Amino acid sequence: MKHPRFLVQLVKRERALTHLKKREMAIFNVCGRYGQYQIMVGPENSHHHRPIEINGRVHHLFLNRKGLEALPTKEEVDHNLKGMIIMNEVTVHLFDKNGDGKKILVQHIERDVPHARENINLAGDEGPKMLRELEESGKLADEAYQIVQKDILRSIGS
Repeated sequence: MKHPRFLVQLVKRERALTHLKKREMAIFNVCGRYGQYQIMVGPENSHHHRPIEINGRVHHLFLNRKGLEALPTKEEVDHNLKGMIIMNEVTVHLFDKNGDGKKILVQHIERDVPHARENINLAGDEGPKMLRELEESGKLADEAYQIVQKDILRSIGS
């Protein structure tokens, strides 16, 4: 099933975006279930896309071998979160140049990849390696973007 572009879904939920002219931009704040975000919808570019930039903080993210999750599963909780990294107070700077919600542009790992104030490693020696691989491949930013998108869309209603 094909999902509508992130920007299209935002416009449906945030009335102020429906009246934006080509060269205008909009900035608004969202307090979501998992964190707080400032969303900047940029002016339309030559390809008729609007870039989206999201800055904010996510309370917790959970990293396991399968990837990044907003919440651990019941099974993971029952096993005391073994094999996971709990990322506390994660700062996100996510830039989507097309506004389609698919891929984050990672130009600088230090700036464009989500950073946690504290990582609680319950994955042993494999934990830091798992985190480093996701950071370097850009998957950490992409997976965080998917979580943040869902949180934003859920928070601003349907």
